[in-house]
Amino acid sequence: MPTLRATFRSNYGESRLWTIVDQGRDPNSPPVIFNGYLEPNQPTEALEVYTDDGLYGKIAYQRSDGPMQVNVSVTDGSETAIS
Repeated sequence: MPTLRATFRSNYGESRLWTIVDQGRDPNSPPVIFNGYLEPNQPTEALEVYTDDGLYGKIAYQRSDGPMQVNVSVTDGSETAIS
């Protein structure tokens, strides 16, 4: 199963609980790849994300007090701002 590694940085002004799921691995029941608190501008460690084409992966994320953001594309080595 090919994977890539990407980090995610909180772009929100206060500490919040974040949940990030890998939409490519199992679209019907995507696994959680991160569930924890991030401070403002704090990144996650590099997370493994499934890729079916070797270039792009798809994740969804949700802040504890916000809506789910879906179909966010990531590439190997990228850092994605989440808010």
